[in-house]
Amino acid sequence: MNVIINQLFEIEKKALEQNFNGFERNLKRIYNELEEKGYKIINPLGTNYDERDSSIDANILNSNSKKITKVIRPTIYKTENDTLQLVQKAVVIVE
Repeated sequence: MNVIINQLFEIEKKALEQNFNGFERNLKRIYNELEEKGYKIINPLGTNYDERDSSIDANILNSNSKKITKVIRPTIYKTENDTLQLVQKAVVIVE
């Protein structure tokens, strides 16, 4: 399922970069379905990076910066047995 979620994330990212909003409604419906199946997908773009956050693997380009400027993969959680489990760490760039 991670592969599918990552591909959806890439499609959404490329659509936003090219100002193409034609898929927005469809992507929201797919993300809704994933949430109903217990998945929680987090895009940390624009947030401050905290090295204590174990859900993020960061490539730090500037040691003085703390802002996440690019997300390669989102954080993915899955609810199993009423517990939220980390399925995939986000891969980000901090500048």
